[in-house]
Amino acid sequence: MKLTTEQLFVKYMPHIRKWWFSIICLPFCWFLVHQYWMALKWEISFAWLYDHPLLLSPIFVMVDTFLLIIHEAGHTFFGFFGSRFIGILGGTLFEILLPFLIFIYGYWNRNRIVAQLGLLLTAFAWIESSAYAADAVARRMPLIGDLPKSAHDFYNLLIMQGILDHYMTVAWGMYWIGIITLIICLIWPLLEPENYEEVKLDIDL
Repeated sequence: MKLTTEQLFVKYMPHIRKWWFSIICLPFCWFLVHQYWMALKWEISFAWLYDHPLLLSPIFVMVDTFLLIIHEAGHTFFGFFGSRFIGILGGTLFEILLPFLIFIYGYWNRNRIVAQLGLLLTAFAWIESSAYAADAVARRMPLIGDLPKSAHDFYNLLIMQGILDHYMTVAWGMYWIGIITLIICLIWPLLEPENYEEVKLDIDL
């Protein structure tokens, strides 16, 4: 029996409601992964000069600006701890932590879209920061406020830890953490806890 358009709509609506956010995120995720793969593998300037498609470009700008504000706020907040290392690390740490807290909020409140958005932003923060780490030696990335090369976060962090020679290991590690987080974001509808309705039973014995 051939189903009508209305019947098909009713049949597949639960699947559409469950997966629509993952589907619309796919183009964004593809270009995010490709951009920073190119930056780490071939030329670091792809991190800030990549030519995004017209419709996606404003989204990348908004997300990048949002995370940049969080990054700078992290320097200020963690700077109160008095440690120069923590103050420098605080930018990247807060950039990753705040989106993850958005995920926790969505998870706790059983809100799929908020949870996925938090994971998407967390993945973006990890992947974007991987390019910052990959630039630790060359220090070609433009810094906010035209700061000198000596202010480069990952140059200072890796120098302090004595691992500057391993900057690409750090960068690729961050990149792949971001990729894993991105995959979790896209398949979250399969992983999220089921919403069970509480049923009250009054039994008279």
